[in-house]
Amino acid sequence: MRMAAGFGLSLSEETLTECALYNIAVAHQGKDIAIDLATKPAEKKHGADWEWWLVQGKKGLGFRVQAKRLFPNGRYKYLIGSKPNPYEQLDKLVSVSATARLEPLYCFFNFSHPQGQFGAPNVCRHSYRAPSFWGCSLAFPDHVKKANSNELKNLRPIMYPWHVLVCESAKVGLLDAALRFVRDYSQRHQVDGPRDLPNRVIRLIELGDQKRTPDHPSYLDDAFWYGEGESPDEDVSGLIVVRDLRN
Repeated sequence: MRMAAGFGLSLSEETLTECALYNIAVAHQGKDIAIDLATKPAEKKHGADWEWWLVQGKKGLGFRVQAKRLFPNGRYKYLIGSKPNPYEQLDKLVSVSATARLEPLYCFFNFSHPQGQFGAPNVCRHSYRAPSFWGCSLAFPDHVKKANSNELKNLRPIMYPWHVLVCESAKVGLLDAALRFVRDYSQRHQVDGPRDLPNRVIRLIELGDQKRTPDHPSYLDDAFWYGEGESPDEDVSGLIVVRDLRN
């Protein structure tokens, strides 16, 4: 992102999300994690939210995620709207998530910036070191609203590197790790646990398994969005399923 900004180019939230998922998929190929991704064709998009699902067996935990990227001026453009309700988008994220039984999250895409101070210690055991692991950072909508700012310097204190979402997955499993993240960092004592997978997630998993075989030359996107069956609502950009394949 920093290099692109130096050339006067911008990378969209969708592009950054897909690149991040690609790197996760490459790191785990044929091992312990499977990733299925379906993004909507550009002409059918109506919103910028994503659905993320963490799955173990037949149970899953779903998130509704709004992505925002950092601009060279140190702000997240369009995070705050105009009056009378500058947080209309945030309020919608929260209300839609509650209706769909999803956890609402913000995902901030960052790069090194004078306002950032991305040098905090790593709370998880892995090879990445600050500031690199702050490139994708999560925040809870109520914390974002309370900060009442679109500036990095004011939002950085409420961000968490997104690997913290599954920091303890090696010990307790993917879903329990994510539940602990929501409970501990959102400071909510009551958090809905894993639930049965909705049809759209089951279908994406089935199609993903089929498309990984050599005799299926088409992309998963085409099969998912143009086939029959349930799909995410009209206000999402895509559906992401991350499966824990460990016993």
